[in-house]
Amino acid sequence: MPTFAELGLSENLLEALTQLGYEQPTPIQEQAIPELLAGRDVIGQAQTGTGKTAAFGLPLLEYVDPEDSDVQALVLTPTRELCIQVTQALRAYGKTRGVDVTAVFGGAPIRTQVSQLKAGAHVVVGTVGRVMDLMSRHQLVLDSTRFVVLDEADEMLDLGFLEDVEKILSRAPSGRQTALFSATMPPEIKKLAEKGMYDPVTIKVQAATLTIDTVAHYKVEVAADREKPDALARVMKSEQPRQAIVFARTKIGVDRLARSLGDRGVRVKALHGDMSQGSRDGVMIAFKDGRERLLVATDIAARGLDISGVTHVVNYDIPGSPEVYVHRIGRTGRVGRSGRAITLVTPKQAGDMEAIERHANITVVDWAEQGRLTQSNGAAANGAEAPASRRRRGRGRSEPVATEKSVSAPEPAAGPVEDTATEPELAAAEPAAGTEAASEPVEGSVGELERAAGPVEDSVVEPEPAGPERQPRRPRHTKPRKAAAGPTAKLLVGAGRVHGLEPADVISAIVNNSHLEGEDVRNVRVLERFSLVEVPADRAVEVAETVSDNDVRGVKLRLEVARA
Repeated sequence: MPTFAELGLSENLLEALTQLGYEQPTPIQEQAIPELLAGRDVIGQAQTGTGKTAAFGLPLLEYVDPEDSDVQALVLTPTRELCIQVTQALRAYGKTRGVDVTAVFGGAPIRTQVSQLKAGAHVVVGTVGRVMDLMSRHQLVLDSTRFVVLDEADEMLDLGFLEDVEKILSRAPSGRQTALFSATMPPEIKKLAEKGMYDPVTIKVQAATLTIDTVAHYKVEVAADREKPDALARVMKSEQPRQAIVFARTKIGVDRLARSLGDRGVRVKALHGDMSQGSRDGVMIAFKDGRERLLVATDIAARGLDISGVTHVVNYDIPGSPEVYVHRIGRTGRVGRSGRAITLVTPKQAGDMEAIERHANITVVDWAEQGRLTQSNGAAANGAEAPASRRRRGRGRSEPVATEKSVSAPEPAAGPVEDTATEPELAAAEPAAGTEAASEPVEGSVGELERAAGPVEDSVVEPEPAGPERQPRRPRHTKPRKAAAGPTAKLLVGAGRVHGLEPADVISAIVNNSHLEGEDVRNVRVLERFSLVEVPADRAVEVAETVSDNDVRGVKLRLEVARA
């Protein structure tokens, strides 16, 4: 297998990959990077988790001229979770070249994103709706865009964005280079490729080990929906998952189920689209850090979570389509580990369950309490064969659009493999996982200023210590954190809980309006009327000046360096 250096990447990018700990490309990267560096339009058809972001991101960054402040590359994503994932990856890859990557997506203040675009953005990663909005306001101009990427194009089709994607492509120069990446290739995507791409080469990679092969599939039959809470409680008691995601179909259903579990004494966090940005950030950080064991969520979590500790996925409500089932259960059984998927089924839903079996080429067996998964022996603990042995044969495959390079991909080992991993949805796609912020303040040294404020009532949740079988894992697309981060200074923020401020808001304001990374912002404490945060000492004055007067939750922030 060739190295990244043999693919033709520059020294700056190779240095960034070395810093990130990546050694060898995955098959999709090995095939796509040389074609994109040669200027060809590329259609990449590959499953989730095969390294698609680096496959298009590294060639894209080679084209960008850091001296030119115009938008030179545009990456379209269907969801803000994926937008944040791609932004963080490109920032990590392009750091040594001085490339500015800006994320634009709904749910974050558009004025902040406009300011970032005016300040200069070499690469824009955005959701379709927000990109259209910014273009209509004439704040995002694509006249100088030389590279356009459509990531997860099949999901854009599912969400009804295809017409908007065509409009965006029509605004970009006709001489651009276009890359389209998709797990499937339905007819509508083929038509889009034929219309918007020039003589594309198709690269089709099938991972040797799909996530679905590492998951054991079970069903629990219940007579009616009203019996589901008791059935879920029975499953949780028997399975004792290390971490689990329970999927419900609606936002109201998520809240109702979370309350029901809470009434039964089960600690649980909820996640859905109607929650505030700060609340979602806090939930995601706490779950990703392992401080929360059980998450109840809508399908907002079906794509995007890349948490290796998730041992179980429970479909409290059967998904609306077989495709969604595959995305849901893809949250477990990752990184070569085993997982279990358990679905609660009523008699009326038997046909839906059969459709899922046909689509995924699996056999879903009846769940039994005595056959639960243990953390030591994985999915084989139930005495059944390995999940892969239950797969049916003869599943049809999509036809390629153009000249095809087929390659059977071995399990990726050392290359940069990314999934649509959800990171906390901050306005500038930060902070990275591991940032010390959550829905509850993180405790740190407080000094004279905090002692003067009197007793602090903020509850503190400390991460559980990693056991011998759960090793701490560095996020794939962030630079390894150094043990010695250097001296820090404490900043006083003139807003607190009474103003609706949350730790994620403080981090977001600093990252969005300074050149600090998420991991540089530490020990955030939101008190009643003010907040405290630590940043590198040599940047404290600069951060206080640049972040002050920015609006957060309707309040203009005032920052100053705290004196002992």
